[in-house]
Amino acid sequence: MGLHILNGWKEISSYIDRVARTAQRWELQFGMPVHRPANKRRTAVVAFADELDVWLIRNADALNGASHRASDETDRARLQETLFRLQFETKELTAKLLHLEHLHDTAHSNGKGSP
Repeated sequence: MGLHILNGWKEISSYIDRVARTAQRWELQFGMPVHRPANKRRTAVVAFADELDVWLIRNADALNGASHRASDETDRARLQETLFRLQFETKELTAKLLHLEHLHDTAHSNGKGSP
């Protein structure tokens, strides 16, 4: 049997029989294995069915407890997700700023920038 690749949250959530929001939360809370090109947070995601199968078995107890909650997302989970996203976006912005500073410094050292 060939490698079964799931493209995007819709296919991933369908495969695990949950809504996309739950799949995204499981990635953040429980480390569900999904992959992004170049480790970027806001890009398309893919998952491998065989990895998900193993992960689902290994995390069955935690996931069953999570699925029986009255609310699909607790205040603590929302806070953790928000903090994770802010941390990632801060790192991403810092990298972009450093890149711009490098371009600026390079332009000035080559005499191409304005005084």
